[in-house]
Amino acid sequence: MANEMETYKSNLMSEIHLLAEQNGNMPREEFITQITENLIDAEEFLEFIPLQFESVGSRNSKIQIDGYFYDNLENCLALFICDFVESDEVDKLTNTEAVNLFKREQNFIVNSLNGFILEKGEPSNQGYDLAYDICNRFKNVDKYRMYIISNRVMSTRVRKFENDILCGKECEYTIWDMGRLYELAKSKSGREEVEIHLADFGAAGIPCLKAGQSSEYTAFLCNIPGKILADLYNEYGGRLLEGNVRSFLSTKGKINKQIRNTILNDPKKFFAYNNGIAATASYVKTEMTPYGLLLTDIRDLQIVNGGQTTASLANALVKDKDRANGLKDIYVPMKLSVVEPETAARLIPDIARYANSQNKVSEADFFSNSPFHIQMEQISRKLLAPAVNGNQYGTHWYYERARGQYRQETAGMTPVQKKRFEKENPKKQVITKTDMAKFYNIYSMKPDSVSTGAQKNFIKFAGWASEQWDKDKDQFNEQFYKNIVAVDILFQSVDGIVKRSSWYDGGYKAQVNTYALSWLFWLIHQQCPNKEMDLKKIWQKQEVSSETEKQLSRLAQVTYEFLTSPDRGVQNVTEWAKRAECWAKMKKMSFALHSAFVEELIDIEIVKHDEQEAKKEQKEINKANAMIDTVQYGIDKWEKVIAWTRTNPILTPKETSILTSCVQGMKKGKIPTDRQCVCLMEILKKARDESYPD
Repeated sequence: MANEMETYKSNLMSEIHLLAEQNGNMPREEFITQITENLIDAEEFLEFIPLQFESVGSRNSKIQIDGYFYDNLENCLALFICDFVESDEVDKLTNTEAVNLFKREQNFIVNSLNGFILEKGEPSNQGYDLAYDICNRFKNVDKYRMYIISNRVMSTRVRKFENDILCGKECEYTIWDMGRLYELAKSKSGREEVEIHLADFGAAGIPCLKAGQSSEYTAFLCNIPGKILADLYNEYGGRLLEGNVRSFLSTKGKINKQIRNTILNDPKKFFAYNNGIAATASYVKTEMTPYGLLLTDIRDLQIVNGGQTTASLANALVKDKDRANGLKDIYVPMKLSVVEPETAARLIPDIARYANSQNKVSEADFFSNSPFHIQMEQISRKLLAPAVNGNQYGTHWYYERARGQYRQETAGMTPVQKKRFEKENPKKQVITKTDMAKFYNIYSMKPDSVSTGAQKNFIKFAGWASEQWDKDKDQFNEQFYKNIVAVDILFQSVDGIVKRSSWYDGGYKAQVNTYALSWLFWLIHQQCPNKEMDLKKIWQKQEVSSETEKQLSRLAQVTYEFLTSPDRGVQNVTEWAKRAECWAKMKKMSFALHSAFVEELIDIEIVKHDEQEAKKEQKEINKANAMIDTVQYGIDKWEKVIAWTRTNPILTPKETSILTSCVQGMKKGKIPTDRQCVCLMEILKKARDESYPD
């Protein structure tokens, strides 16, 4: 174990230093970025806003934070501090050091609420903005959460940090050290699995019935007391919610008035009125008692439907404790699917999607196994970026449609295989689902949406992409993906420009990057309506021109000055950037594009022509894929489809005719035409949607 830990840390530190050099960051900054991204992937939290602030507060107290996040779903403000040591050895983080680090975070809260930071701090500083919000926007949070992120290992003498009270609010403490990060990296699910022992929550178990079993999962029907469900949520928070569901609820708020009304005024009818929850787990332990079967232990509980019910119960237990009578009269029906680890990655997203088929989540969200994401993944794997910088080989811009996919793909490789894979698929060229949403909405001139955060922006993008896919899926082709990559390259370029600029003092870089690029696209449309940015050239060169860099440099500075201007609409710049009025005000600003930059723009007709050609090509690819899928499906299976549709008349007469004639032709060795194959696959989809047991 110790040797494995040392290897893990050594590899991680090598990766951190390599990325720091590539991205022009300090290793400590890169460590924070990479680890918080991993923890977001692991659903520990939804977002991370970097904010490095270090000062001395009242009574010479030390203040330090490295970032924060407000969780709307849990009404919780989280602060982060990084403990980073430049060493490949596995050093120890002592209890005293952990206490001191947590104390520095606590001091930020204390010195915000007592007015010290607002009185002594610099109003243009990002830390000042957060202190202002703590006194105003976040003054009614339910709790604080303090994080330590460390590249050391907790000493065995580090005690468990129990929750306590900070400035009248509950405060939780969490340490992510090398040991915990290593276990997370080993996890098959990509998450830190929660082990629930119901005895710890004052219950012998949960009454349940075994409802079915297959080689892939076991089903239970359960009756869970509302108090236990609320206690579980208050203990583990959003980690119990499947990632897509949690993201959706975080954008909508957590309190449902009808659910709350039943909890407070008609609790004994809660079981009858509420649809209950659907959940998954990787393992359960049951015990037969004189009163029936009890569920006593649950590993990796994930609520895939009913998150609002769960959050509302937890909220009532805290905020309406007396009126809710401790939830003692409330019971919640729960459908629990215990999924085998080998099939969890495939089954759980499907369970979540079908469990939400009658819920708004399915309308707003976009699961990783949707056709859109699969097509983007396929394009990214075969599309080679041009060889540049003297290299004799092209590289892929790897699209990660599922959480942690890049990491999982390299997990079982030998060192030689991994090195080759990373050479062909550089880590800095990984594009996640939320990255795609960010870059597309920047290009679509929606910087206010992008600034709301990765998850909220993704949900908006997902709704658009789902609608557009149904209208014309051929528009999502190689050219579309190349454009996304080009915007990524532009984003990296402006990011480097901002970091190197003398006017930049270390705050709001993400907002500056986003607004500067969207503003550039807006200015092109306004000043050169017949021209477009030459994204194709950026793809071919895999970099931006010197004239574009000069233009971005000036734009970035003006953007920074605009966002941090004293007359901005909201004190907190991060919050100001989320407002539609911020973007509306920026669009009214006067700024003349450089003539040399304008000369590099291309005619809009050329862009439209390329888009049409790309659509035609994708249409042919889709036809070819349909033909392959039709043949591979097999004549026997197609005959079963015919038989099923005879007893389940879901097809139109035309569809029935096409299906029958094509299958008869295949039996004689005649392959259907490409158009017929497309039609056959649409028929198969229609049958599956109508419960055809394929």
